[in-house]
Amino acid sequence: MRGFVLGVVVTLLVLGAVVVAVARLGLYPIGADNPPGSLEQTLAGHALDVYADNHKPAGGNPIPPTAANLSEGAKLYEQNCAMCHGGAKSKISAMQNQFNPPVPQLVNRIPHDPPSWIFWVTKHGVRMTGMPTWTGILSDEDIWKIVAFIKRSNDLPPEAQKAWHTAAE
Repeated sequence: MRGFVLGVVVTLLVLGAVVVAVARLGLYPIGADNPPGSLEQTLAGHALDVYADNHKPAGGNPIPPTAANLSEGAKLYEQNCAMCHGGAKSKISAMQNQFNPPVPQLVNRIPHDPPSWIFWVTKHGVRMTGMPTWTGILSDEDIWKIVAFIKRSNDLPPEAQKAWHTAAE
């Protein structure tokens, strides 16, 4: 039994030393133009989903989806989000594949995630993806308006649709 435990400890120490050596010698490609491996994609995606699920606010979007709120959300989205996530001029942003992982195109493919999850990710950002935190830049109310717009961007009332396209010009 003692030999088994010693073997596990030595194996863990060797693995740790390999990880440190790869990092210290610059052997891990960190450029945004290097596609992540499947293990990295799986682990990072799962970590994001679980963390955001555990920390998102309870309940749904407190902002009612009125034409005025959706119009304001469309303007805010176009000003702050469209460059990376696609907008009224082009639902697919030229920036989509300039980040690693690629940027979700939110108005081309509306996220299935609940509004509170999108709110949390928008407010707090996602480390090592290029998604910044909007805390201190946009109010919670503005973020909720953007979330309401995103979730309804394929079925906007005419007033909000016009505001969105006007904001894009």
